Amino acid sequence: MANDGATLNIEEQIDSQPMNAYQWWVVFLGGLVLFIDGLDVQLISYIGPKILTEWQISRVLLGTIFSSMIWGLLIGFAFVAPLSIRFGHRPLILANMVLFGFATMACYYVNEPTSMIILRVIAGVGLAGVIPSGVALTGEFGPKRRRSTCIALIYCGYSFGTMAAGLIAGAMIERYGWRWHMVVGGLIPLWIALFLYFTLPESPEFLISKGAPRDTIAALCKRIAPAAAIGPQTQFTVYQRRETAMAVAQLFQNGRTLGTLMLWLSLFMNLMVIFFVLQWLPSIFTMVGYSQAEATVAATWATSGGILAALVLGPLMDRFGPYRVIMALFMLGATFLFFTGFTAHSAAALATFMAFVATGSTSGIQKCINALMVFFYPTALRSTGLGWAFGVGRFGAMTGPVLAGFLFDRKWPVEDVFDVFAIPMALGGLAVLVMYLAYRESDAAALKHEAAVGQAAE
Repeated sequence: MANDGATLNIEEQIDSQPMNAYQWWVVFLGGLVLFIDGLDVQLISYIGPKILTEWQISRVLLGTIFSSMIWGLLIGFAFVAPLSIRFGHRPLILANMVLFGFATMACYYVNEPTSMIILRVIAGVGLAGVIPSGVALTGEFGPKRRRSTCIALIYCGYSFGTMAAGLIAGAMIERYGWRWHMVVGGLIPLWIALFLYFTLPESPEFLISKGAPRDTIAALCKRIAPAAAIGPQTQFTVYQRRETAMAVAQLFQNGRTLGTLMLWLSLFMNLMVIFFVLQWLPSIFTMVGYSQAEATVAATWATSGGILAALVLGPLMDRFGPYRVIMALFMLGATFLFFTGFTAHSAAALATFMAFVATGSTSGIQKCINALMVFFYPTALRSTGLGWAFGVGRFGAMTGPVLAGFLFDRKWPVEDVFDVFAIPMALGGLAVLVMYLAYRESDAAALKHEAAVGQAAE
């Protein structure tokens, strides 16, 4: 893009050029950040059968332990995630990844449910400081026309994290016990934080808005746009500088009210289902007769569906828009949740395949909605919008495991429990449909403009 040497809008520069190697590198780093989220979701689920027996607790209390991290996430999304406006995404990611790692390792010393719940809340606070900043930071380095693909790809990291938890469980729990399983699960984010300390950049929008040293901004801009004309007098700008305080009220201004509410509702419903599936699946497989080792293998393969979803859905959203893709996934998820329950007592391969598709659908929905939020909210409001949406959605994540424990304690058959969780899928799809009908014209115009810019650049 031509530049007069006096002013360079870095967001305009990103949107007007093909993605380069450095931008894809930032996508990879974003995947490492989201790896921690996936690792945490599954890490605790694999020790469920062990602590259920060791501590002689009810399945309702086990569901409470599964969902206790959500309270920490709610606290963190409300009070920690917005701190990125003042301190930036990078320090927030690093500090909270360390907090999460130490809280997870401390589970080694736990001998009763209350202490486990407290540590899980602390881990949740740390995780809440990582997720929104990781998603928002990645979105800022990608052009708008490729943003859905970028966000979907970093959620490959989430899916790899869920698989890694299964591999750790298979290697550690039977041989060394569940406590060492949690120690290894806590060490991994500490290692990743150390790597990110040397490799993760700060948001260019944050650096410009906060008046960072000009040489720092210029060096980052040269990595993002090597061909840009940057002279000694070049001034760097963005479309919208972030405010020192980004109030949640702005999520409901300028026509965003309905979209914000529908995003919250769809996230609530999907996270209700996905946390039920991810955190209860190993225990469900043992309930229907699998050994601990068989349940670990089956659950690990089932959760790998999210990786395939991440690879396919980004390009589909870039081409057809996120609304149609998300609605199709909600329908697919509802259908295969029914089939998962129906086949749970069947051959392991069949049940695992059904769970693979169901998990891939629900995980895919999460990836798509996150991409939709990055598209829906302006840059300066993005971290606040993501944080609050994640926070509201996590009420669903908290509800899902507890509701499942309640139903299982009342001797509900496995297939009936899966049928119950198909209902939120239908409601989530309806919320996205309402949002699509309300915003399709304005979004279509924006996508058409970005497609024209992309063709000119590529």
